[in-house]
Parts: sequence; structure tokens; C-alpha cells
Amino acid sequence: MSDLKYEELKFPFYVNSSNAVKLTGRVNGKNKTLNLTFCDVMYAIELAGLNSMIISDTGRGKTQLMTDIAWYHFGGDHEGGNCNWADGRPNFEIEDLFVRQKVDLSNGQYDSDEARQLKEDRVRRLFFAVDEINRAPKPRQNDFFDLADGKYTFNGRRLPLGHAGYAAFMATANLNKLNGDFSGTFEMDRALLNRAHLTIDLDHKDFRPTPEDKIRIEERKANPKVDVPEIRDISDKILAVNVKIMEQARRLNPHLLAFRFLIDEGLDFCEKDKYKTKEAFPMLCSDCDKNDRICSLVKSSTERTIPAIKSLAYAFSYIAEMKFGQKGKPVEVDILDAALQAFRFTTYHGNLNHIVAQEEYAGRKQVMMEETAQKLSKCVGMLGTYIPLIEQGLPPIILVYRHNGKKRAPKTQKLVDTFKSKNISYKEISLPDELKKEGIGTDWVDSYTRYMNTKAKK
Repeated sequence: MSDLKYEELKFPFYVNSSNAVKLTGRVNGKNKTLNLTFCDVMYAIELAGLNSMIISDTGRGKTQLMTDIAWYHFGGDHEGGNCNWADGRPNFEIEDLFVRQKVDLSNGQYDSDEARQLKEDRVRRLFFAVDEINRAPKPRQNDFFDLADGKYTFNGRRLPLGHAGYAAFMATANLNKLNGDFSGTFEMDRALLNRAHLTIDLDHKDFRPTPEDKIRIEERKANPKVDVPEIRDISDKILAVNVKIMEQARRLNPHLLAFRFLIDEGLDFCEKDKYKTKEAFPMLCSDCDKNDRICSLVKSSTERTIPAIKSLAYAFSYIAEMKFGQKGKPVEVDILDAALQAFRFTTYHGNLNHIVAQEEYAGRKQVMMEETAQKLSKCVGMLGTYIPLIEQGLPPIILVYRHNGKKRAPKTQKLVDTFKSKNISYKEISLPDELKKEGIGTDWVDSYTRYMNTKAKK
């Protein structure tokens, strides 16, 4: 573990102890549900170094949350701090953050290239915060792409932002989800939303402060303005943990590889489409006789989203270890379950069926995502059953039989011979069979199985 302690991450003003994530895990060898609060989720996002967009109606505490992170974890935006802070406004210029003009007219000459000088310390900062990003019109929102992409172009040179591979972007937005009345805000650019690896919907009931939290806030706060914390910088410790998480994320994990295929090629499948892909999603879903399956709710995740889910899954595991681990009592998190929990925070990436979101959920996309993830959990459970077989070099096939009740067992030639010798009837069920019933594409299963079998033989 890093020198970073769980208590050091606690926010000075923002309060939210709602149970936002429930992980399946083991503590000291015993099965246990590990509850992570909403604040734990935000800590995990920081440790993973991911981009995030915090969206909600007004007055949910978005700015306070981001201010606590910027000032209490990254030292603020003053000289020597590790944060760059910008406010979304129509006249925003990204050069305001990174460029200064140094003019000396004593010799009567002026060179614009020499006058424009880079604020190099600001380029190396780690945390890039934009408050109320959609108060900037769409053309101005494009200026924030560089921050989200972790780069800045100066005099034709493309410069990486941050250092040690870490540059986290966070923005807040009053998002018009369904006939909202936010005066002075503009529609969000979908490409910018996608660059926010994660979306945090503070309007969702499971992500709101608890009644007990509100009592604590009421006891402490008389001023409705945002509280600015004391300046404190623990970014060196956050970087140290981030290095460990990135090392894990770069390794190939059989469970996360299967999850990747599930939310990529698996969710790109449409049985009704003649090309078997979701190019026409969601138009073909409305009159499909199987529109109660998961395939009618969500399509595949983008290439930006998939690695973010993987990193956040490991960050959840790290937070769980920090929070629940004790000396001599290791914490083991089911990484497949952690990936599913991370998937829940990719709601506004354009992968949900927007027609269903409007007609059945009244624009509450996070509610729709929760129910979608619940359906997807059945498929994740299937992967958890079959992956150990594939890792052993066995085919992803289960034998279902009756012997003192209905039972399932991995298919082996020895077991088949035993059943035949004892006249025990059985049925073969494969991973593709089970996934197809849920509307999941399975073209990837053979390639995955061959790859894992090859590794098993080495």
C-alpha cells in the first residue's frame, strides 16, 4: 500500500455517505458485501486519474465537491498549486490558463511569438476543473477538448498536460435532461461528454446525501455560498497510488478481458438486423418481439469508455482495501463485479436507448442505467461461471443433470462417461447459448476461448 491513508482523502466540506456502490468480496476469507459511499466513488475516480462530468439540477453540491478536491487534494489554483480552475462562460479563452503576454516596447519592436510565453508550471498541473461548463456555448465548449484530452497546443507544439502520466479533468454541468429550464445554459457537446470517462448524476436518488448527511450540513452551514477549504496538497500520494492502479490495468486479466468483450462486441449484436450489428439501434427495437431483453436497452461502449471502466474497477478494489483492510485480514474484491459497478457510471455516453429513456423513464437515464446494469449482472454471473473452465483449458460448456435435485457441472469426458455408465440423463449448455438468450452477441467467445486455452497450455 502507498503512504496514502483513507482518512486523508476525506473531504473537508462536501458530505455524502450514501451507499453508491456495493461490491462482492471476501475479507479474511469470508464472503462480504463491501459498501462504498458516494465519496468513496469520487476518491476512486481521483486515484484512477479519470475524467468525470458531474451533472445535476442546481443546488446539489457539484461545485462544493469539485472545490474540495481542487483545494484540499491538489493545492488549489494559486501559484504553486496543482490545479487549474476555469469557469464556463461565453468569453472563455483556453490561453487564459496557459499563456501570458510579456511585452517590452523599450526598443520599439514587438514580436507576437516572443511575447506569448507558456506558463509551464500550469501545463504540468494535475487536476483540471471547469465549473458550469455548459454556460459556455458549443463553440467555446470545444476549447475544453484539450483539457479533457490531456494536451495543449502552443505555437504548433502539442504539449502533454500533467506529469507522470496523470492529468485528471473534471467538470460540472446543469444538464437539461428533459424539458429543463436552466436559463443561460447550452446543450452539451456529445463528443465532450464522451471524453468525460465517467458521468456522475447527483440527481439520482442513490447518489444523493442521506438524511443524516443533511442534518450534518444543516448543523455546520449557515452560508449558502461554496466553502473554500484550506490549501492542502496530497497529489504526490495520489500519484503513487495511481501508478499502482495503472500497472494493474495494463496487465491482462481474464475476467476483465471477458467483460470487455461483453460490453463491446456482445452489446453490438442485434438479432433482427440482417448484418447482426446495431447500426440501426434503437430503431429496430420498437417492433421486435424480443424487446424485453438487454439488447433493446443498451449498445456497445466506446473505445474510450472500456479502459476507463477497467481502471475504475481496480480503483474500487483499492479503496475497498484501504477502507476495510486490516493487518492480516486481506480484502479480495470480485473484479468482474467491480467492473459492472464501474459500468454504471457511463450513463451519458450515448450507449443507452434514448427512445426508451424518454418514453419509459421520463429522461432519468441513470435510473435506466441502474436497471440495465441489473440485467447485465445476469450475464456477468454467467462469465464468472465459465471463465474458470476456460482458464483450465476446458470448453465453456456446462452439463445440467438431475441427481438429488437439478445440478450443473463442467463438461469433462470423464463426467460424460460416468453419466452414460449410470444412465444419468443430462443436457449440454454453453456460454454462447446462455448469452444469446439474453440478447448478447457471442462471436467473440471462440476467439477468447482459444486465447485462454493457449495460455493454459503454456
